[in-house]
Amino acid sequence: MRPAWLRVDGLRTRLVLVFIAIVVIIAGGTAGVVSLMARSWIYFNAQDVATAQFRDELQSVNGVPVDGLTPANLAQVFPSDMTLISDGEVVRRGSVDPATITSSFDDGLDSTELIRFERLDSERILVGMSVHVMDTTAVNGHDDQTLVKAVAIRPLVGVQDKFDDLLRVVGITLTAGVLVSGLLGLWIASTLVRPLRRLDEAASRAADGELSVRLPEDGVAELAQVTTTFNNMVARNEAVIRGLEESEEQSRRFVADVSHELRTPLAALVPVSEILREEIPNLPPDAGAAARIVSSEIAKLTRLVEDLIEMSRHDSQQAHLVLDDVDLVELTERTLESRGWTETVELLAHERISARVDSRRIDIVVANLVGNALRHGAPPVRVELSAEPGYAVITVVDHGPGISPEDRQAIFRRFYKVDTARGRSEGSGLGLSLAVENVHLHGGTIGVDQLDGRTVFTVRLPGR
Repeated sequence: MRPAWLRVDGLRTRLVLVFIAIVVIIAGGTAGVVSLMARSWIYFNAQDVATAQFRDELQSVNGVPVDGLTPANLAQVFPSDMTLISDGEVVRRGSVDPATITSSFDDGLDSTELIRFERLDSERILVGMSVHVMDTTAVNGHDDQTLVKAVAIRPLVGVQDKFDDLLRVVGITLTAGVLVSGLLGLWIASTLVRPLRRLDEAASRAADGELSVRLPEDGVAELAQVTTTFNNMVARNEAVIRGLEESEEQSRRFVADVSHELRTPLAALVPVSEILREEIPNLPPDAGAAARIVSSEIAKLTRLVEDLIEMSRHDSQQAHLVLDDVDLVELTERTLESRGWTETVELLAHERISARVDSRRIDIVVANLVGNALRHGAPPVRVELSAEPGYAVITVVDHGPGISPEDRQAIFRRFYKVDTARGRSEGSGLGLSLAVENVHLHGGTIGVDQLDGRTVFTVRLPGR
């Protein structure tokens, strides 16, 4: 896996790349401009040296007497690389081919005060200048001054070497600048990323429920302000969550207290309801109807109180398993038989399925799932028992209208009603939530799916 600091989308890498890019752009542009200017200066300097040397050589010749303008005589006076022209005629050919001398360049050589030059390429320069020599063999009997044009090709000494040295220095400086800027960018990025990483770790810890996490409010002013805001946010969240936890705990205690307080009057009402139920045939019609309503409501209240007491045990973590080796097929048969569902619910099991479970709690799970299917589903209702590697599976199937996707997880919450317009139901509203608690207590899972027009509740319990 690529290290975090090498990730292109990371803040540290981006800052380092930005620093390097800035240095490359600014230093590279500056180096390019300096190189061009230095290159011109190097050429101008080499040209000045070449032309000055050429002028010095000719000034020492100016006015020198010669015994005739012959190549041999002129060779003793002028350097051998110079091409000499007098009165339009080539007196001596040196390093320059007279045919290559342009008329514009030649016309400028008529004055002895000026020196002309023309760059031929990056390493050579064409220079020319005129001087007077005294021809002692003049026919008029006295020395005669003759104008001689001297043209030569001179090298630009050291130009390429100096330019190579310049490029080498620029390259080394630019490389060093990139390295220094990269290190500087890495240091600055680290000072910015380190607090952000601490902030990310603290946010992860807070998201996991560690509400006491706080960060030191130091460092860069902007990051310190972000840290302060984060600490304030966590503190407010902690206060809100603590308040919610206290409120929930109070609600749980209230439900538990009310449930236990109701057990005493219910213990007295249950026998009364049984007596009323037995006397219904002997009562007048109106009194019998009232007795049936009272008996039914007492039964519903009894189930609600029992479910609330059981839920309070789970909330206070006082619900414990009494495990035993149980045949789930036999357990399910007893559950259906005890509630009078044998004729309305089909049981499918191909073999004996053993599991180590708490019989009472699994009885509650199966009864709640089957009762839910009978109340809200449609026949046929079927219970299927099977075994998978490492699991015992209990499946309750009905052919009702089904459950919408948004309700499939919500139905396991306490007192949740799919039909919000329904004020009352036959159940307590805690059946599925109690089933979930008991299944999770065994280390199993429970879920619901809609398959081919059927509603399928599936419970998986760890096998033996």
